[in-house]
Amino acid sequence: MKVENLSTVIDVAAGELRAVDRVSFELKAGECFALVGESGCGKSMTALSLMRLLPEAARVDGGQVELGGIDLLRLPEAAMRAVRGKRVSMIFQEPATALNPVLTVGAQISEVIKKHSREKYPREKAVGLLRAVGLPDPERRYDAYPFQLSGGQRQRVMIAGALAVEPEVLIADE
Repeated sequence: MKVENLSTVIDVAAGELRAVDRVSFELKAGECFALVGESGCGKSMTALSLMRLLPEAARVDGGQVELGGIDLLRLPEAAMRAVRGKRVSMIFQEPATALNPVLTVGAQISEVIKKHSREKYPREKAVGLLRAVGLPDPERRYDAYPFQLSGGQRQRVMIAGALAVEPEVLIADE
């Protein structure tokens, strides 16, 4: 993934707030990259910009995000939905708001597997992922709802879901 001069603004009452200001970096296959800074400096907004999951008042104001020769910022939303989860996944900062409260955690992981792979046994793969991230009793936890798990367990579910189809880029927000 190559990011060049990425800029994101947020519309506020006083005008525009520049949340991301010309950020550039390149991430090669197999590399781990950390974006470090103080609270409020734009790390999460950078991650959300890469995924094109910005809040309504925010928008990318410039730059390029290239993955395999394709500028993700120029893709139509339907094409970007195919990229999210399959080629680029994200572990969100707050699993309580990222997980759907009316679906079991297993159903949510299995949905990602079904949508982005040809896996014949999504339940078995999801249980294996829950085991791999250290969730105790993964067969039983597969049928649990997010509210039935601790915060740490919900975080492990998010990690399992993000890894479900072995994305090219994994973004972890904290």
